Amino acid sequence: MKKSIFWTSIVESLVVMMIVSVWIVWAYKVYFSSSKLAQTTELRISAIQMAKEWIEWFSNIRNTNWIMFAADYKNCWNTLNYNNNCIANNWTGTDIANNWHYIIYKDTNNKRILWTWTIINSDFTNSNYRNEYKIYKTASWFYTQSWWLWTPIIPIFTREIIVNYINTSGATINSNDEKMEIISLVQWDDSSSKIAHKVKLKTILTNWKNKN
Repeated sequence: MKKSIFWTSIVESLVVMMIVSVWIVWAYKVYFSSSKLAQTTELRISAIQMAKEWIEWFSNIRNTNWIMFAADYKNCWNTLNYNNNCIANNWTGTDIANNWHYIIYKDTNNKRILWTWTIINSDFTNSNYRNEYKIYKTASWFYTQSWWLWTPIIPIFTREIIVNYINTSGATINSNDEKMEIISLVQWDDSSSKIAHKVKLKTILTNWKNKN
C-alpha cells in the first residue's frame, strides 16, 4: 500500500512538473512574441513619421521655389536646389530629375537640399545602399541625413525620396510636366523578420501656380 502511494506521488509530481514546464515555455514564447511585436510596432511608427516628414519637406521645396522664382512658375517650380538659371529656361539640366532617387539634407544656410547617390535600386540587402541612404539620430534624438552638422548615432533606418513625373501633355515625360509623384520610402530590419520592413508613402505635387 505504501509503495503504491509513493509511486502515485512521484507520478503526480512529474505531471505537475510537466504542466509547469509547458506553461513556462508557453509564457516565454508569448512574452518573446509580444516583445518582438512591440518593437516592430514602435519602429513602424517611427518609420511612418520619418516618411511623412519627407513628403512635407519635398512640398516645402516646391513652395520655396515658387516664392524665390515667382516670375517663372512654369520652369522654376521644380528647379534643383534653388538654381536661378531656371528663369525663362525650359531645361537647365539642373531640374529635379525624373525617375531619380534623393535624400534631403539641411545645408549651412538652413535650406533643405536634394542630394543624389549612385545606388538607385532601393535594395536594402545591398550594404552600399544602406550606407548611402542611412538615417542618423542626433544626440538630441532627432532623425537627420545631414551627417556633417552633428556627431550622430547611426540607427537602423534608411530613407529615400523617389521622383516620378506624370505626363500631362501626351509627349515624353520630362521635368516640365505639371505633376510629379513623390514616393517617400523608409526601410529597416529587426529581429521580428528575415526580410526588411518597408513604409512607402506617396503624394502627387502639382504646379498649380503655373500662369500659362
